[in-house]
Amino acid sequence: MNREITLTIIILISTTALIVGILSIYTNNEIKRLNDEITKTKINEVTLLSSRFALRLQYAAGIIEMAGQTSPMTKPPAYSNLISDQLKGIPDDADSEKREIAKKMLDKRFDLDYVFYAMPNGDIYFLEPFYSQIKLSQLNFAFRDWYRGAISTDSTYVSEVYVSANEKHNVIGIAVPIYDNSNLTLNGIFVGALNLGTLQKSLATINLGQNEYLLIVDHNNNIVADSRKSESDTEIRKFTLDLSEQSRSDVSTVTKAIDGNDMFIAFKTIPVGIHEWSIMSIQPHHDTFASSISMRNEAIMMISIVITITSVAGFFMIRKINTNLELSNRLKRINSELDLKTEQIKQVDIQKEEFSAMVTHELKTPLVPIIGYCKMLKNKMLGELNNEQLESIDTIEKSAKRLESLVSDIMDARKLDLDKMRFEIEDVSIDELFEGLNTSYKILREKGKEFTVNVPVKELTVKTDKTRLRQVFDNLISNAIKFTPNQNAKIEVGAYKENDKIKFYVKDNGIGIPPSKQPELFKKFYQIDTSERRKAGGTGLGLAISKGIIEKLNGKIWVESDGKTGSTFYFELSYLRNI
Repeated sequence: MNREITLTIIILISTTALIVGILSIYTNNEIKRLNDEITKTKINEVTLLSSRFALRLQYAAGIIEMAGQTSPMTKPPAYSNLISDQLKGIPDDADSEKREIAKKMLDKRFDLDYVFYAMPNGDIYFLEPFYSQIKLSQLNFAFRDWYRGAISTDSTYVSEVYVSANEKHNVIGIAVPIYDNSNLTLNGIFVGALNLGTLQKSLATINLGQNEYLLIVDHNNNIVADSRKSESDTEIRKFTLDLSEQSRSDVSTVTKAIDGNDMFIAFKTIPVGIHEWSIMSIQPHHDTFASSISMRNEAIMMISIVITITSVAGFFMIRKINTNLELSNRLKRINSELDLKTEQIKQVDIQKEEFSAMVTHELKTPLVPIIGYCKMLKNKMLGELNNEQLESIDTIEKSAKRLESLVSDIMDARKLDLDKMRFEIEDVSIDELFEGLNTSYKILREKGKEFTVNVPVKELTVKTDKTRLRQVFDNLISNAIKFTPNQNAKIEVGAYKENDKIKFYVKDNGIGIPPSKQPELFKKFYQIDTSERRKAGGTGLGLAISKGIIEKLNGKIWVESDGKTGSTFYFELSYLRNI
């Protein structure tokens, strides 16, 4: 073999080896990147499904808890002597107040099959709808998981999945213990049966990959929902695969053998009451990574061709270039699809925010007729009432207004968290602002509280949102009213110019705030744990909302108090000019 042939063979072999090496490294990197993108897509899918399910469950539990805290529900069952085994509870016309609340919950279409009230011993007190009550197979349900869980935890409890004897489909019970407000004894358990059939139906509508299916598994490894099953399939199956060794901090992925086939599983553990449930996507491994497997097979075939036809180096170079272009175009398409998926996830987040706002609105809407009817009853527009009835109506009205204020505070706090609160910036006259405060709160003088306004510098304006500024003052003055004595109380509001700032303040001679508690004062739901402050009540959101508003207006807020002789809340904004 002459030197030229040897040199040619060496060059061909070296070139082929170099090409094969480069192609192998490039293909492995691309496969890794593509696998990472596929895994990320699965994680996003499970995360989205988990968020939707958690929000739905929290919403249902919140509705049942709020209903259980209403005045009629907290009263002891007055007709327990009418419970009969024939009716499986009390008659349809007994305890209409409690039944009416349950009926309204069913009318609102919260996916509740039925709502019922159980006695402390597990006997059914009433169940809505009533026709389902009389169809019950027995009177006592102390053997149910929702009863044992609510009794043992003394708090809201989400049960394991079971088949409803009446409705013949899978449900979970959300149980809320109801206690007597006077002596804290257990009056009963208020329970809503959440229909899992609609959840099963919604899973079936999700666009899934080849041979992919979704599971929701409860704390006892019962399969709560399966995208492969029909809504009428009520068989409760066990999920036998052990995933306990996997990380539970976030969405986890793992490949496990199921029925002899390697399956790629993406799952997330979410809290459901005191338990943990799992949301998971399961797909055959070869279907999940079909695109990357195809890419790997193509690379193997290409390497085989390069090794076999080493004499046609130029052809393989062209082949390599064409293949790279094909891979590049494919990656662009995959990236475009991923961008579309990302945009869809963003739209889902927007829908979640809109859903949260809608839920808050729906909680607030029923309060309007409640407050309206209370006023009509107090004004005797619906007939004469005795003093005891008027006091009850007054209590209902005050409670409804407190709930309305709580919902408004929650809405404002939510808007601040999402940076969705709107501000209308305009020139605001300080004189007009304090004239409005003086007019609104002069009634305090009739109640033995001294209210004064102190604005030494006249004709100042500040560029801010007048409505939000007034909201901050109302929050601070409301706190001052709560924590000052009924007699000889002094509340002073004012403003003064300091350098390029205008400092506003609300000062009182109330119980004061200990210095050690002041750093936590502006956090959401924080309340100083003293007997006086517990009597005053409140949501713990007012100061947090005030702080959020002032900071959005590029100002700052703080408190000064020695903890004994009253408190002074300050906040400052940049002033505009003299009028």
